[in-house]
Formats: sequence, structure tokens, C-alpha cells
Amino acid sequence: MKDLDKTNNYHQFWYEKFFKVYELVQSGVFTPEENKEQADFIEDVMNLKKFPHASILDVPCGDGRISVELAAKGYEVTGIENNENILRRAIKESHSRKLDIKYLKSDMRNFPAGRKFDAVICWFGSFGYFDDAENEKFVKEISNVLKPGGKFIVDTHSLETILQSFEKVGMTKVGDTVVIEDRMFDFENSRIAAEWTFIKDGTTHKASSSIRIYSYKELIELLKRNGFGNIKAYGSLDKKPFVYGHQRLYLIAEKI
Repeated sequence: MKDLDKTNNYHQFWYEKFFKVYELVQSGVFTPEENKEQADFIEDVMNLKKFPHASILDVPCGDGRISVELAAKGYEVTGIENNENILRRAIKESHSRKLDIKYLKSDMRNFPAGRKFDAVICWFGSFGYFDDAENEKFVKEISNVLKPGGKFIVDTHSLETILQSFEKVGMTKVGDTVVIEDRMFDFENSRIAAEWTFIKDGTTHKASSSIRIYSYKELIELLKRNGFGNIKAYGSLDKKPFVYGHQRLYLIAEKI
């Protein structure tokens, strides 16, 4: 594996190519039942039922798997996605379910001008793509587009969740595609860099990723610096409070 942490521009634009390859498996990672379970969790911990017509921003929304579940509950959903092929899937699914979702093709850092939302979702490890300054700018923009008292939820890894079980090589199968991930932890920049191999129908596809991994403390401080408070942390979809040993971190913060 190349020395990714010494490649100065490595992490700046990795996502542009990565998600064009990742779309091979993107829609098969979770089952419809799992999508609904995650949407139910979001609705519950964000207390959305108190606002039956709440406006929700899903960023990035991917193929809309969470957007459609929330829209089916009656919420007004806007999704931002930069991958045109994946966005087409999201639009197709919303049409097939007769759901009115506003999808925007855009970089996830470009938010709808003049809009304010009751809730913002950043789901399934979609945080930490950029350098520290751009990640903080992203959080600040979320704060800016939330109404006072609005909620932000982020589903992410932290140093506490990932280092306890870090493996240099991982392999899984999604549908008919074999996925191999060759990972390296860049301690100087606190990033997980990975070379991905996707093998489908005898054809090999390659992609790279680089994600900033924050500690729990860093994430809390980042949220507080940018106008958030009343922060709650869960470690599982059954709403267990986050503790060391959990594999995911779900943070819910309120715009104050």
C-alpha cells in the first residue's frame, strides 16, 4: 500500500472518484427493513413526531434510502447528493413510492440558499470527508440552516469506536460484489486512509478513501463551537447511551 499519509493532496478530492465506484454496492448495503429501522430511530431520538410536517435536510442523501422512509412518514424532505447516477436512483425510488422529495445535485457543502430546516441528517459515516477547516465549515453551515431549536444528527465513527477493533484488511460481499478494504491509520492527521477493491463479474474496480476520525471530545467541542447544545450520544439503534465498546456513535445536537 502506498504511503497515503505522505501524499499531500490525497484526501482532498478522493470522494469524487470513490462514489462513482462505490455505487456498485451502495444500494445493497442495507435491507429495506434496516432502512426503516434507521429512519424510525432518527424520528424517535430527534423527537420529530412533535413536528408532523417538519422540514428535514438529508446531506448527503445517497440513493435516498433514509429520505424516502422519512418522507413516507409525512415529513418535508430535501436531499443533497453530488453523484448523478446515485441521485437518479433516489429520484426513481421516490417516484415509485409517490413521494414528493426535493433532490438537489450539489456538493454536500453547498446548502439551499434561503432555506431553514427543522432537522438536518448526516448519516452512515458521511462526516469527515474533508480537512479540519472544511469539516468545521460544514458543521457551521448546518447550524446556519437550522431553525432555533432545530436538531442535527450525525452517525459516525470516532476514535473510541474504530481503534478498538481496527483491522488493516477487511473483506465482505455485497450482493454479487466482493469488497476488499486495505486500511491504514494516519496518526499525524487522525485519518483512516484506505484502498478499496471491488470485484464484480470478474472485473476489478479500484478506489481510495480518506476520512478524518475525531475523538468523542473533539466532536462535542466542534458542535459546541458552532452553536449547538443539549447534545445526546447513543451507541446503538436501541438507544443505549454511548460508552466505550460501541461500534457506532450517534450524536444528536440542538441549535441554541
